[in-house]
Amino acid sequence: MLGSLVAGFVLLAAGLAALAVRRRGSPLRTPQSTRRALLYALVYGLCWASFGRVLGGALLGIERSPWLLALGDVIFVTLGLYVWVMALAEGHDVRDHGFRTAKPAQVVLTLLMGLGPVALYSWGAYATLWHQRVNVTSDTLVFALLFASIGSALPDEMLFRGYMMSTLEGRTKRWARVALPALAFTVVRSLRMASALGLGSPAWLFYIFGVALPVGLWWGLMRELAGGTIVPCLLSHFLLEFGPSLAGASPAFP
Repeated sequence: MLGSLVAGFVLLAAGLAALAVRRRGSPLRTPQSTRRALLYALVYGLCWASFGRVLGGALLGIERSPWLLALGDVIFVTLGLYVWVMALAEGHDVRDHGFRTAKPAQVVLTLLMGLGPVALYSWGAYATLWHQRVNVTSDTLVFALLFASIGSALPDEMLFRGYMMSTLEGRTKRWARVALPALAFTVVRSLRMASALGLGSPAWLFYIFGVALPVGLWWGLMRELAGGTIVPCLLSHFLLEFGPSLAGASPAFP
């Protein structure tokens, strides 16, 4: 596990060093920028594949040791910094990473759409929390908050629905602008969960085709309908991850 942890941090540092050198001011809506976005996603996915070997038990709610949760907190902050460094290195406007204004009607519509995946995949976890069937501690709360926000929602949405989709604007049809980032997102998610669920297992395949790909396409469509802003996607993504991670990391009452 120590080797996987070290490998993840080395990959992260080496990937940023290779991709971020002297990149400010490069054109955004070009095939070259799309390739760079895919390379950023590849580094991100390989890092998650390494980190997943360490954190898989905690993410699935199987292991709840305080040291593992604390290690997860450090990793989540590191992944949040990854996309922040990426944004600084690329030097584009924050709107090109999905932080745009939108019409109120668009925001309301997409926020309502964003509740769909939460209800479909996370309803049971929120019911568990509502009925107080688990003992929520400060360690599990911080772990869930950091994972759902800067360990998952922020890097995923900035990278796939923000930067990657922005590189495709004006060059591809809407369906391709939604589908390509969704496929890249699915690959990264499959790498993240491979070690936890078992590579090639029925649970892993269900996660890919029953969870990751559908929500990737759904959030991409939400971004398009919201006028290019990723804020509704961020909120939906956060809620989808927060409930299950908190319910899973918190021990059940005896």
